[in-house]
Amino acid sequence: PRSSRSRAAQGALSRIHLLELRAIWKEDQRVPSVASRRAWAISRNANPTLVNSWFHRRRAAAKRAGEPITLESYELSLES
Repeated sequence: PRSSRSRAAQGALSRIHLLELRAIWKEDQRVPSVASRRAWAISRNANPTLVNSWFHRRRAAAKRAGEPITLESYELSLES
């Protein structure tokens, strides 16, 4: 059975973080460098592991959908 703890209590990304990540992905479908994903997460008080996982899942979903995927990375801006 699932835990009674909420997703937030388990360390899920906030709605604000998810909206920002979706906007980032919509603008550029490359995966940012590990260092810049970590810096982005820390600057927003988000869990870096969850941000890394979000990009990994997004890339996998795009690949399954047949979208062109590049292995090239870039530096994610810390500006909101």
